[in-house]
Amino acid sequence: MRLFIAADLDAGAREAVADAVTGFRTRAERKRPGSARGVGWVAVRNLHLTLHFLGEIDEDRLPALREALAPALDLAPPRIGLARWGVFPPKGPARVIWLGVAAGADALGVAHAMIGQRLRSAGITPEARPFSPHLTVGRVRVPSELDWSRLAGGAPLGPVCEWSLHACTLFQSHLSSAGPTYEALLTIPFAGAAGPEPADP
Repeated sequence: MRLFIAADLDAGAREAVADAVTGFRTRAERKRPGSARGVGWVAVRNLHLTLHFLGEIDEDRLPALREALAPALDLAPPRIGLARWGVFPPKGPARVIWLGVAAGADALGVAHAMIGQRLRSAGITPEARPFSPHLTVGRVRVPSELDWSRLAGGAPLGPVCEWSLHACTLFQSHLSSAGPTYEALLTIPFAGAAGPEPADP
């Protein structure tokens, strides 16, 4: 099972991000026609803020993982806001295009740390790299002469969207030739949040 834990977006935030990405792609095409076609843009339904990527996990470990993750996080539900464009890596050919977290980044960092402790208790070692909250919107598949870093730096800095995050979600990623689909396996609510019931395994 290919698993990850993420903060999901609500419908309004998805729509706002989709509009912002359309504008960004339009600016890219004006600068260098055809450049946007070399990017694998994330489908609107798949937009999410990754907290932990677990990778391939044996299915027989899922019950212990669910038990460790299920309790509510001892945090108030945060407001998450997106603004500012960027790329990874910051120097050299861009591979990932992202939107930054302008509000709620500290709360996401605390949630990331709390969930990391739970993963360790379930015998899963989290990724060692520092947590950098961001929303991936595209992956550069075909190099072009467009300087994506410069384009991102010149994009509007204003807020894109903001929403209340009531829970984090354990997802299973199903890969296919048509692109990935994500199945919610479990919600991890914030304390005091009336989030949805956990999904059936």
